[in-house]
Amino acid sequence: MIEFHNVHKTYRVSGKDIPALHSTSLRVESGQVFGLIGHSGAGKSTLLRL
Repeated sequence: MIEFHNVHKTYRVSGKDIPALHSTSLRVESGQVFGLIGHSGAGKSTLLRL
């Protein structure tokens, strides 16, 4: 199982904080099929890198 709750991720670009994830939670059970879709810049890759 993969599980996390209330995750925040911010990148600093040119001295400014850019939020990538805000209060994000996820739970994927063992054996469960999981898909992740969304617009460009929505945080999909950031989420998967956790």
